[in-house]
Amino acid sequence: MKTWRRLCMTSLVLLIGGCALLQPPDHEPEPEPDVDVTEPDAKVEDEPPRAAPAVVALVSDAEAASEAGEHDRAAALLERALRIDAHNPVLWHNLAVVRYREASYDQAEAMAMRSNRYADGRRDLMQRNWELIAVSRELAGDRDGAEEAKRRARELGGTNP
Repeated sequence: MKTWRRLCMTSLVLLIGGCALLQPPDHEPEPEPDVDVTEPDAKVEDEPPRAAPAVVALVSDAEAASEAGEHDRAAALLERALRIDAHNPVLWHNLAVVRYREASYDQAEAMAMRSNRYADGRRDLMQRNWELIAVSRELAGDRDGAEEAKRRARELGGTNP
């Protein structure tokens, strides 16, 4: 049961992490795949911010590195992107996902919280951050903190418990 729960949480975080990538500035965002997620009524309220070409390239390289299991490299690339655009909440969210994949749950939570600080009312991103925080807290053994984070994610998604 515990293994099944961990597998479900890991799948949720991986799905969440894939939703936060920046779009290159010269084309329209690709439509999201038709996937049944935990919050089917959740919608993206605004387009991802347009980023400098260097940031877009770093994010693309970081995504490829993380998917290949090269989390240290992915984190280093995202940290470089953050030196260019330090207040970009999507970059902080992506770094939180990489830290989660490294099983650095405290760091994942801290990066997601920082993303929320810069989210400027982007409820969709804040909801994904709180979901990531909930899973990280759960895996770190903080069940009460995980429940609080889940509640905050639900509030942002406009769903009832």
